[in-house]
Amino acid sequence: MENSVRVVSIEDLERDRFLDFLCRDKVLHVFTIYDLTCMGEKCKVWAAFTNEHVCGYLFEFNQEIIRTHGTADSISRLLHLSDLREPTFIIEPHHKQVITESFEPVQPTDSSSKTKITTYYVMKSDVDSFKPSVNHHVKKLTTDDSTEVSDQLGKEWKARIEKVLCEGGIAYGACHKGFLAALATVSEFVDEIALIRGVYTKPSLRNKGLATSASSALVEELIRLGKEPILWVAKDNLPARKVYKRIGFHRTEHELLGFKARKI
Repeated sequence: MENSVRVVSIEDLERDRFLDFLCRDKVLHVFTIYDLTCMGEKCKVWAAFTNEHVCGYLFEFNQEIIRTHGTADSISRLLHLSDLREPTFIIEPHHKQVITESFEPVQPTDSSSKTKITTYYVMKSDVDSFKPSVNHHVKKLTTDDSTEVSDQLGKEWKARIEKVLCEGGIAYGACHKGFLAALATVSEFVDEIALIRGVYTKPSLRNKGLATSASSALVEELIRLGKEPILWVAKDNLPARKVYKRIGFHRTEHELLGFKARKI
């Protein structure tokens, strides 16, 4: 195995070969595919091979995030190739023991988590399972709505919506008493896969079904466009899981762990 570990070049030939491997499971590798194809200059990739077949990889993004995939043994061999000392990890559960031998988890990646490690369920919906539930006025957001987003949900969300729309994404808002109160967005597309992120409801207006309405409108458009909506949801984020289940999202076989860490 020692001799099978090598740096995977981001040059076209090697990148295309690696992308072919990733595209065998676009749902699992959606972030890696998106980052590699859209922001390749921010990516580093190391892969482990057995008999010329990829058995694992370590993907470093923007000198901040490490994602791992493959056998635990391959990750053990690859981990020392990154020099990050305080990365955010997104890993498969069977990598936990290997990684925590060298890195100490210090913070979960989702605030709802009850421990220092977030467990994510990867969920998806489709035309057969989707059950829209729109009980509020919803609208597709444009850059003209930036001021309202800022006034109602804050400047941080204004910047995020502008970024989503600038990158060709889609955003829907749900209104309460005529004012914008919830958002649902998607900015990452990988072929037919659409990754939903940025679902948010104004704290004072939660538990009114507003996120359900915004998410339903977004998913409805994605399905109409021929896309397969997917999302990650923290295991401990029960309100969000309830929303997604209500409108027809179901768990895939994939489960991931996320945490900020410090090298021991």
